Amino acid sequence: MQDAHGVGGMFLHFALLSLLAVGGLNSVIPDLQRYMVEANPWLTARQFGEVYALSQATPGPNVMLMTMLGAIVFGWLGAVLMTVALFLPGATITAALLRFEVLSADSKFALAVRRGFTPVVIGLTMSTAWVMLSTLTRDWHGLAITLATVLVLLRTRFNPLWLLGVGAVAGMLGLV
Repeated sequence: MQDAHGVGGMFLHFALLSLLAVGGLNSVIPDLQRYMVEANPWLTARQFGEVYALSQATPGPNVMLMTMLGAIVFGWLGAVLMTVALFLPGATITAALLRFEVLSADSKFALAVRRGFTPVVIGLTMSTAWVMLSTLTRDWHGLAITLATVLVLLRTRFNPLWLLGVGAVAGMLGLV
């Protein structure tokens, strides 16, 4: 299941994505999906969505998605390298920015950076929601459950775990 670029190409792509993952890994899910499904047909869109769902359901950090994708394509070497690709660039930049923030937290530049990243994070998160919705929702049942969940979460203080349970029951009953 390897392409011409091999594990090195995947490492570089994931490392670059980790630098763009402002607000968390979920903000770059659309490009991860494009890379894994369209640019390199290692997975189908449905398989990618299933790996994403599994990575979110497993205990631990939700960034396990990159480790899982690396493992699926390149085995243990891929899992280790993709985990390093996720953490090393971001940790380096974060350390530098934290140092800058401590030295000049009230500067105009620091304030502009914080304000500038807000719409970027919102936009990237919305694009992730759209990709996951279009990938995993194939019929009106799934769309109805998704829309009902969004409405309940926006209008109430209902615990989302109950909604996950309702979705799981709907899946077990074959409704989605």
